[in-house]
Amino acid sequence: MKDQQPQNNVPRNVIIVTVAITVVFAVFRLLFFAIATWIVALAFIVIYQYKSTRTTESNFLCLDCNTVHQDTRCPRCGSRLKKYYTKNSNYEN
Repeated sequence: MKDQQPQNNVPRNVIIVTVAITVVFAVFRLLFFAIATWIVALAFIVIYQYKSTRTTESNFLCLDCNTVHQDTRCPRCGSRLKKYYTKNSNYEN
């Protein structure tokens, strides 16, 4: 059985909030603000996605196949045996 990773729902939540704000602006026929809301939301999502791919949360070293990864299980062999891996090759528990 495969462990499920926690999902990152920030872009989805931004879209939901943007739709709600757009509905409110549409009720009052404020088209300019509705369009501006979507522009800001899309810019936020693009910046968020760009930053999230640039920063690494934590790296682990698989003790079975010696693969560095960020998952709870090794993507290569499926093992859960791992140690924390840092850039200067020091291994910590």
